[in-house]
Amino acid sequence: MTSPAMGKVLSRRKFFANGIMAVIGVFAAGLGIPLAGFAISPITKKGEETWISIADVDQLKDGEPLQVAYSYTRKDGWRTVEANKTAFILRKADGTPIVLSNICTHLGCAVAWDAPAKQFVCPCHGGAFDAEGKVTGGPPPKPLPQLVAKVEQNKIYVREA
Repeated sequence: MTSPAMGKVLSRRKFFANGIMAVIGVFAAGLGIPLAGFAISPITKKGEETWISIADVDQLKDGEPLQVAYSYTRKDGWRTVEANKTAFILRKADGTPIVLSNICTHLGCAVAWDAPAKQFVCPCHGGAFDAEGKVTGGPPPKPLPQLVAKVEQNKIYVREA
């Protein structure tokens, strides 16, 4: 066969070899794209919203945060992991509970409640937070993170994604 554009002769063997390579390429793309999507999909999926029961409302005392430790199972890409966290629950003046993370916003150290001083303190660099998590001293740039919480049937739940 002669190609008018190139002026070269294309043999029958070369023509069929090119055709077979094209079919193989289409077949490989047809399989490769779904397989790549399957391999990458756990990274792009958003985690399911989970509500975890962490305490009963009756456990809260006025003016005194309650420290609770809780754990839950979450899917992390291709694996399932057990996450352990700690939080503080405080009853506001109107009776609604707020749930604060125990992680300092400066360097991520765990804060503790100092009952005589009525504040949260960070042992790493002397950060201080009031009972509602607002910064009162030290280097922390932001208040303690407040977790999304709800009360149902006298139980306090936090949302983990």
